[in-house]
Amino acid sequence: MGVYRSPKPLTIGLVAVGLLCSGFTASPVAARNSNGAHRHAAALRQAQRKAARQACHRRGECRGDTGGTSPTPARTPRVTRHERVSPKAPVTPDSTPAPRHTPAEQAAAVIAGVLATPCSNTEVSPSAENIALVRAAVNCLINRVRAEHGLNPLTMNARLESAAESHCAELISANYFAHVAPDGETPVDRIRKTGYIPGPSVGYVIGENLAWGTYSLATPQSIVSAWIASPGHLANILESQYKETGIGIVPAVPQAMGGGNPGASYAQEFGVIIH
Repeated sequence: MGVYRSPKPLTIGLVAVGLLCSGFTASPVAARNSNGAHRHAAALRQAQRKAARQACHRRGECRGDTGGTSPTPARTPRVTRHERVSPKAPVTPDSTPAPRHTPAEQAAAVIAGVLATPCSNTEVSPSAENIALVRAAVNCLINRVRAEHGLNPLTMNARLESAAESHCAELISANYFAHVAPDGETPVDRIRKTGYIPGPSVGYVIGENLAWGTYSLATPQSIVSAWIASPGHLANILESQYKETGIGIVPAVPQAMGGGNPGASYAQEFGVIIH
C-alpha cells in the first residue's frame, strides 16, 4: 500500500451569478365619459316615447306583456387595448418541467445504484482469457465497499490501468513484490510516464494497492477481502479524494513469493488530478 501526494495545496474557487429581473405594474386605463346637454321640445320627447311604447306592444316585448319574454342579450366584456388577455396554454405532461435534484441527491442515487448492482465473476480464477472479467469484478467489489461508506464509485482510467498492468508484469519478470522497483522507479514515476499527470505544475493524489494469491486465494473476492482486512489498503480504497482507478492482473505469482504455485498478482492504482 502506498499513498503519494503532491506538495501543491488543494484550492477551490466558487463563482456565483445572480439575475435581477425588474418587474413593472400596468397602470389602469381610465375611461372617460362625456355628457352633453341636449335640448328637445317636450312635445317631441313625448311623441317619441309614445311611438316606442306602441311599437313594443305590437311586438309583445313591453314589460308586463304576456305575448313574449324580453331576452337578455349576453354582454360582451369590453377589453381595452391595454387590458387584452391572452389565453393560457394548457399544461401537458410533456411540458411539465422535470424536478431538479441537488448534487447530494444525485450522489445518493449513484451510490444506491452501485449497491443495487450485484458483482459478477467474483470467484473466478484469473487466466489469460478472462482478465477483463476479473478486472471488472475487482472494480465492482471496490466500488461497493466505497458505496457502503457513502463514497462515489471510481471510474476506470486507461492511463492508470496501463501503469498497473506494467507494474504487474514487472513483478513477475523481475521476481519481486514491492511498490518501488529495483531500479528505484516509484508509483508516481510509473503513472507520470503514462501521461496521467499532465505537467509538473499540476497537483495530484495517487495511491497503489498490491496483492498476490495462489489457488483459491487468487480470486477477485479473496484479493479484495484481504485488502479490506488491512487498514493501510482499506485507507486507499476509502480515500474520498480519489476519482479514478486502474487495475492490472497477471495470472502468475513472483517465483520468490508463490514458489511456482498457480495464482495471480494484482495492482490497483488510485488517482485524482487537482488543477
